[in-house]
Amino acid sequence: MVPFDRFAVVLDACTMFPMLVRDVLLTLAAHEFFSPKWSPRIREEWTRNLIARITERDGGDVARSKVARIANAVESAFPDALVATELPESPLLDPVDAKDRHVVVTAMVARADAIVTFNITDFAATHLSETLQIEVIHPDDFVMDLVDLNEKRAIAAFRELRVRKKNPPLSVVELIQRLRDGGLVQTSLWLSTSDVVELL
Repeated sequence: MVPFDRFAVVLDACTMFPMLVRDVLLTLAAHEFFSPKWSPRIREEWTRNLIARITERDGGDVARSKVARIANAVESAFPDALVATELPESPLLDPVDAKDRHVVVTAMVARADAIVTFNITDFAATHLSETLQIEVIHPDDFVMDLVDLNEKRAIAAFRELRVRKKNPPLSVVELIQRLRDGGLVQTSLWLSTSDVVELL
C-alpha cells in the first residue's frame, strides 16, 4: 500500500455494483483517502448489472431511472474519476483474464497505484505488482489499509455514511451485518470493536 493519504485507485465494476460496498468506497474517497478512477466500460458494466438487479424487483423503466440517478450522482461527486483514454493491449497483460484486461489498461492510463476488486485471481496480482507496480487488492483489505492510515478519519467517514442513510435508517448493527454479508468481513469486525462501535 502506498504510504500516503491520497492516491489513484481503479474501482472494478464488481465493487461498484453492490450498493453498500460502493457507498463505503466512495465515502472514503470523499474523505480524501484516495482518488477513485474508472472507465466508460467499467461504468457501463456496473450500471448494467445494477439495472438487471433492480428490474427483477421494480421493472425496467424504474430500474433505468434509478440507476441513471445513482450514476449521475457518482459522476457529479467525482468528476475527475472517468478515464476515457484507452491504450492498446500489451503482452504484459497476457496473464490477466481476458475479460479483465480493460481494467488494468484503465489503471495504466490513470497511473493508478492499485485496482480494488473482489476477483483477485483473475488479475494475476503478483505479475501486475512485479511488472507494472499496480497492486490488486480485495475491497476488505483495502478498507482496512485505509483505516490503518487514519483510523479517526475512517470512523468519521463510516459515521457519516450511516447517518446519511435515512430511507430507511441504518442502525449500527445493520451496518455491521450488511458489511459482513457483503464480503467486508474484517471491516465489520473492526467496526464491532468496543472503542469504534460507540463512535458510530
